[in-house]
Amino acid sequence: MKRAMFKYIILLLILSAPIHAFADGRDYRIGSENLLQIDVHYGKDGVISQKVRVSSKGLITFPLIGEVVAKDLTVSELEKKLYTLLEKDYLVNPQVSVVIEEYSTVSVIGQVTKPGSYPLKGRLSVLEAISLAEGFTKIAAPNSVKVIRTNPDGSKTEISVRVGDIMKGKNEKENIYLHGGDVVVVPESLF
Repeated sequence: MKRAMFKYIILLLILSAPIHAFADGRDYRIGSENLLQIDVHYGKDGVISQKVRVSSKGLITFPLIGEVVAKDLTVSELEKKLYTLLEKDYLVNPQVSVVIEEYSTVSVIGQVTKPGSYPLKGRLSVLEAISLAEGFTKIAAPNSVKVIRTNPDGSKTEISVRVGDIMKGKNEKENIYLHGGDVVVVPESLF
């Protein structure tokens, strides 16, 4: 009984916590559709400043070095990668700064209080996305939630998630982390 009550209290804390408690950006991995501001300072007054959008293939194009894989890197890892590529053949001791201006999004639709698109600023699970949408409506079917994911080749994958069971402490492995572009669908209960 005490264990069940403890899990319930933890679940309530998770559902009521602000998004920054889960996604402060430190572990955020750059994804397709992110908009990046990249500034490179070199020499006495040299500056290269450019906004770039990460392509669906995870690439950015940057002056002097061309295409660079950015997807799945942290900001720090991308800064180091650009530094290495620029210093190798072009610039002496470039100072590279990367800022994410627009994040990937996930959508939560169906029987939730506030359907919509939400920024994906870090690791975000299905349960956390539903809490961002302020939880289920009274007619939701929590054990029939689906995540629709678009694969790199454009095909779709549908993943079933029994959120009602997760909330009861069962099947916690099903509380998967979402990817940019995922759509969480919460259907209406038939009863």
